[in-house]
Amino acid sequence: MSCQSIKTNIPSLLTEELSPDEHDRMLGHMKTCALCRQEMEDLKETWNQMDQWEIEDPPSPLKAKVMAFAREELEDVHIPWWLNRVKTSVFQTVLGALGFSMIIYLFLPYDKIIKLCEALILKETFLAFFPKGAIYFILGLFYGVVPILVSSICFLKPMKKNQLIKGLGAGAVFAVFLVPFFILQCPGFEAGLIFTMALGIITGSLSGGTGTFWGLSKIRVGVT
Repeated sequence: MSCQSIKTNIPSLLTEELSPDEHDRMLGHMKTCALCRQEMEDLKETWNQMDQWEIEDPPSPLKAKVMAFAREELEDVHIPWWLNRVKTSVFQTVLGALGFSMIIYLFLPYDKIIKLCEALILKETFLAFFPKGAIYFILGLFYGVVPILVSSICFLKPMKKNQLIKGLGAGAVFAVFLVPFFILQCPGFEAGLIFTMALGIITGSLSGGTGTFWGLSKIRVGVT
């Protein structure tokens, strides 16, 4: 083996990464070549000194300057408004609201509740004293507010700013998914009735989202 190839393989020799044959040839060369032997000893000494080298923390002023620079760079990074304003807990709240809405639907199906209200109105019960549109609007409010309220209590984390915007966004997304499902489940009813109840769902979703996000955030931030 030449001295050049020996010097190239000295690190592998020290870390025991060579095959037995290569290892024996390297040691045989070292016995006859003082320069390569000295090269290996120098590298071994350098590694030993590096192992004993203690890495110290940078001075506090330098660390403060680096952190300040990093914060400035992060502030300059452009983040899309929709990604900046929507947190993980908001997505969890919307998904939870959809789940709770399906649970409510299983126990209180839209079509059966509408038929029940119509029957009570025809029988001149207390519902007959209220405008028909107001009754179905209030029903829509119920289906819009309750799921997002329950989901917010379960999943929403404290937030110190943009509560109204996040709540409005969550309510809007919830309504976008819920209203088409409601319409598909109520074929054969009057268009005006469906429109009024859908309007109630949208109003309940938006007002429920903004109200619960703002109120719960104020309560939970104050508690924490």
